[in-house]
Amino acid sequence: MNLAVASTNAGLAVQRQVLSFGSANAMLTTLENAAVLYLGAHLVLGNQLSVGMLIAFLSYKTQFVSRASGLVDQALSFKMLGLQTERLADIVLAEPEPAPHSGIHRSQEGLSASIELRNVSFRYATDEPWVLKDLSLRIEPGESVAIAGPSGCGKTTLLKIMLGQLEPEEGSVWVGGIALRQLGLRHYRDQIGVVMQDDRLFAGSIAENISLFDAQPDHAQIEEAARMASVHDDIARMPMGYNTLVGDMGTALSGGQRQRVVLARALYKLPRILFLDEATSHLDVLTESIVNKAIQRLNMTRIVIAHRQQTLEAMERVILLAH
Repeated sequence: MNLAVASTNAGLAVQRQVLSFGSANAMLTTLENAAVLYLGAHLVLGNQLSVGMLIAFLSYKTQFVSRASGLVDQALSFKMLGLQTERLADIVLAEPEPAPHSGIHRSQEGLSASIELRNVSFRYATDEPWVLKDLSLRIEPGESVAIAGPSGCGKTTLLKIMLGQLEPEEGSVWVGGIALRQLGLRHYRDQIGVVMQDDRLFAGSIAENISLFDAQPDHAQIEEAARMASVHDDIARMPMGYNTLVGDMGTALSGGQRQRVVLARALYKLPRILFLDEATSHLDVLTESIVNKAIQRLNMTRIVIAHRQQTLEAMERVILLAH
């Protein structure tokens, strides 16, 4: 609400400036025309200027003023264009992700779903304290691991390093015995499913969101993923079922339904490794238990960031980040 009020106030301030500028421009133009006519008429009456010369002068003056005004408008447009290009520069000028090593050719079925961190250290800037320092751990294929700890201890940062979103300043990440840099992020991401805290839905149907707008969606797999996420019954009760449209950012669904649809999207492609960052925080205890049991039946490595005791107890191992 505070952001909405600030945005409205900023819009009103802009409108006030536009009205003020328009009024001042109209007044100056009127005064300028009156002054030119007065001086021209005075020169004509004093036989210093002919009527034809006055008319020609007024014609040229009108063209000059309109061209000068257009030039100012174009200068302002280029200034606004510069602001937009500055915002795009963060994306356009960003370095592309490194390509996979040419010697690595492993199929999705052949790569082991293990993750190992070797002496990983990370900080967001050189003058800031270390978020993670000399962290080493190994997660075996098919293992379910929870990452716990107080807020701000680096749980989400650790997860993003495992996902390849952040590159450690020191140390390395290994997946299936291969360094992540050599494996390649594109190949790695084809094998993982992720649900982050701030994940959103896109404008479209529920089925399209679960399949992530797949050109040839597998409707049976869409329904199975929804069942595993315990959202199938909710969708079935909707008038249009899986064709129900969700608004921008998924506003047509409740928080719990939205979170379960996002989870179904992560499960749709049957990933070998599943990352969950507080993926069930909006669910009640019973629904969360149903979701956890459904995921446990899957043959995949699970890495979960959680605070609930029930979620921690459902994991085979808990890694506590502290100090």
